[in-house]
Amino acid sequence: MSARVGWEPVRRVRTHEQVLAQIEQKIFDGTLRAGEKLPSERELVMMLGVSRTSVREALRALEAMGIIESRTGSGQSSGSVVTDKSTPALTNLLRLHIALANIKLADLVETRVQLERSAASAAAAARTEDDLRRLSSLVESMRAADSDYPEFNELDTEFHLTIARVSGNALAADLMQVLRGAVEREMAEAFAGFDDWRAVANSLVDEHEAILHAIGKGDGQAAAELAAAHIVRFYQDRIANS
Repeated sequence: MSARVGWEPVRRVRTHEQVLAQIEQKIFDGTLRAGEKLPSERELVMMLGVSRTSVREALRALEAMGIIESRTGSGQSSGSVVTDKSTPALTNLLRLHIALANIKLADLVETRVQLERSAASAAAAARTEDDLRRLSSLVESMRAADSDYPEFNELDTEFHLTIARVSGNALAADLMQVLRGAVEREMAEAFAGFDDWRAVANSLVDEHEAILHAIGKGDGQAAAELAAAHIVRFYQDRIANS
């Protein structure tokens, strides 16, 4: 075999990318957890032997990804903190991916339907009386929310996320929120175009009540079917055709 075979170009990694990789690794291995502070910029410079510019570039990248948040001020409350609220950043990334990869609405809907089916079915088996009261309260609040669409949408979102949380699958709740957020603009535009958005909202609440009733009875199959039909009907009849 020739000595010239099997060689690969050496990838040149910028310094701030190495800083970023070290911080990410400490999150992966559990050394850094949500709510914990990172060392100060000065400490990172000294420990890693890099420039402050490289440290700041790495921290800016992590903040843009929603991994850390910078708290201003002085003392223990200031500095860069690992956050547990990365869902908005993930939503933005998914929106960009959908646009760049030309992901079809039908593909997104199919994915969300699978999540909703699984969550509703599991919630029917795991629900407690407190869970049912919480879901019932959300339905009642949706029924009474006649001021504007944003208020209704917030309650609607919480209803679906609560079902996912009741199911016991934390990742499902996050993914559900991300998928919903990825089409938030389209949903708002559709509602803005309705002659009577409240009538549409009432229809959605009726469907929510049916899902809740099935969960309350412990009928996972019915809850799953109702949740799937609810999602498909909303996107096909009210978003895609708006």
